[in-house]
Amino acid sequence: MKISWQKFDGVEMQVFEPYAGAKDAILFCSGFPGMGATIFEQRHAGALTDDGFAVWVIKHKGIKLSGATAPVMVNNSSRLREGGTHIGGGPATIDEWMVEPLKALRVLDKAYDSIRVIGNSFGALSAFWSLTESGAPIEKVKSILLYAGAQGVNNDDPECVMRIWKPDYIRLPHITSKVNLNDAEEIVTTLSQVYRELPDRVKKLPDAIAISYLVVEKDEILRLSDTQKFNDAIGGRGNIVLDTVDHAWPELGLLAHDTPNYKTDDLLKLLSF
Repeated sequence: MKISWQKFDGVEMQVFEPYAGAKDAILFCSGFPGMGATIFEQRHAGALTDDGFAVWVIKHKGIKLSGATAPVMVNNSSRLREGGTHIGGGPATIDEWMVEPLKALRVLDKAYDSIRVIGNSFGALSAFWSLTESGAPIEKVKSILLYAGAQGVNNDDPECVMRIWKPDYIRLPHITSKVNLNDAEEIVTTLSQVYRELPDRVKKLPDAIAISYLVVEKDEILRLSDTQKFNDAIGGRGNIVLDTVDHAWPELGLLAHDTPNYKTDDLLKLLSF
């Protein structure tokens, strides 16, 4: 297995590839603020490469390259040694995060025969948004897996998915110590509109792109009902799978939402279609 760090159009990605090369790629779209990408790399990337996939993991623009959180967020000593203030060259906006997968797809579309997309937590939003942007290169996309994804609907109900996106949460030190983003109120406004528009956009995705959801039964942030409502809103075309194995590891600072227990062989079943 070879590991490289790639930069394209302001997007930085860590790439895991078989030495012999690969025809099939997995694009991992990171969550908020993005530490789940490192957990995914540690838990799955090497094993997926053993099965012949090239695995591309988006590292959000705006991740801080200094401080105690940088090693776990970046997970690449060569990139840390290269320096700079932030991944992507500086602070980011949530609007830039929404189209990071689109920029990645433009690269992967030219290099592989097939692409499977994984949207983790917030990455479910950016993945769906990017796939449904005008001119997005989706002909080679075979499936999208929403992996503990933050999909849902915004219907102004206090218990709808927007309950998880509050300015006070976005300003918490465990977020701001890791990334520099635009104003928290602006982020909430953007995401509120994204949730309103996304179901109608996703309905237009070609039927050839399989949609599946892994919902963590003990998720501390998201609910099964969030996914069910979203799936209903897009016409019920997705397959919902319940993750009953993950639980929190408080002594290690891991949530069930982080899916630390999920096995690669089970993940591969979800990527099949």
